[in-house]
Amino acid sequence: MERKFKICIGAIGLIFVIFSMQLQAQTKSGFGIKGGLNYNYNENFFKDAQLIMEDPFSSLGYNVGFFGKIKLPLVYLRPELVYSNLSTVVQNQTFTTQRLDVPILIGVDLLGSFISVFAGPTLHYRISDDLKDFKVDALSTDFTTGYQIGVGLNLGPVGIDLRYEKELTAQIWGLNQALNQNTEFRFQQLILGLSFKF
Repeated sequence: MERKFKICIGAIGLIFVIFSMQLQAQTKSGFGIKGGLNYNYNENFFKDAQLIMEDPFSSLGYNVGFFGKIKLPLVYLRPELVYSNLSTVVQNQTFTTQRLDVPILIGVDLLGSFISVFAGPTLHYRISDDLKDFKVDALSTDFTTGYQIGVGLNLGPVGIDLRYEKELTAQIWGLNQALNQNTEFRFQQLILGLSFKF
């Protein structure tokens, strides 16, 4: 019985040491790679729940990129450079947008660095956009701004996070052609990401 108790205490101690060492990997400054899936929707068209139920993967996209983590007193700065491929369903048609995104996030590590919460502005450059055929606002540009807010879990060098992103800059599109109306369009998405920090 005493031997089992010692083995149990030793195993708990070993797990604690390994866990503490892995937390240190995310606590320090460094850089890494990231990727993930994004679910995109537009606030004006998200009301069409039937379309989402018929094909829930129609608005699913992906992203890949790099990030840096700069540890500061109390907070960290995490700039990223990300390629995003977004799909949008409008009037039963799927449109693809390719962007370069530059989130500049400020975060706080909790429980060592096991949990992190972050938020910050994002800059977007549209590389290509199927929706350009519908653009009616001469002031609309390929550069837009937005914000992200999210929470992450870190296990050693591996991180997983969930974010909400919304564009602040509205584009004007002639999407409601049958009604001869123009529509304000802003991308917003949920992003599930996986990262590895070197």
